[in-house]
Amino acid sequence: MKLTVVGCAPSYTIRPGRSSSCYLVEHGSTRIVLDLGAGSFSETWRYSSFGEVAAVFISHMHADHNVDLIPLRHWVKYANRGYGPALYSPAELRGRFGEFQADNDFLADLHGEPLAERSFLVGDLRIEAVHVTHIPDSFAFRVSAASGDGAGLVYSGDCGVADDLRPLVRAGDTLLSEAAWGAGKQEVPIHMTAAQAAGAAARGGAKNLILTHILDDRRESDARAAAAKLFDGDVSVAQPGLELAVR
Repeated sequence: MKLTVVGCAPSYTIRPGRSSSCYLVEHGSTRIVLDLGAGSFSETWRYSSFGEVAAVFISHMHADHNVDLIPLRHWVKYANRGYGPALYSPAELRGRFGEFQADNDFLADLHGEPLAERSFLVGDLRIEAVHVTHIPDSFAFRVSAASGDGAGLVYSGDCGVADDLRPLVRAGDTLLSEAAWGAGKQEVPIHMTAAQAAGAAARGGAKNLILTHILDDRRESDARAAAAKLFDGDVSVAQPGLELAVR
């Protein structure tokens, strides 16, 4: 399985060339996208045509994780004859986008279903979803081979309680975790620090930890150092274009 970081910025950034949360996962003949934040629709095309993406999984309702569903829908409707990836998202998302765009059927061309705490099979991939502490109906995901072979990729989405990830992280996995507060203290319990992310990785027996969604005013090098004190595996910081083989 292969992970490509398309976008890793938090809710806003002044750093050019950085889109918000978006991660491409590939295995066998199947490609999915986890989140589709601001600027990520066009950036995804650096790595894959959306015609080859089977599904988009949206972790929660905040716009920095889903607003580029708007250009995706326009491309599907007007440039790809109504054919596009399936959309798996919180139950209220379709209605909210309908209100936002003054079109109740705005996302109708993106088939799919609401998220729930269960597993979803998409081609060669299995995606497990669990609720996490952030805003109502927020999810984290574990992506693995549909066959059950090999390690998995766990994506925290936005999460304020590290133990929420315990049902997902298993020995040998890669944890892609938000660490918005970086090396600092947890200011509000809707995001994690680098140390909290490292604790989740260590308790689950993960092999790799990738820190992402770090606020602009936090030094990425400090976040990595804080995590490395608590987690013996490989620690890296997400950057646009980062690729990792998950095995």
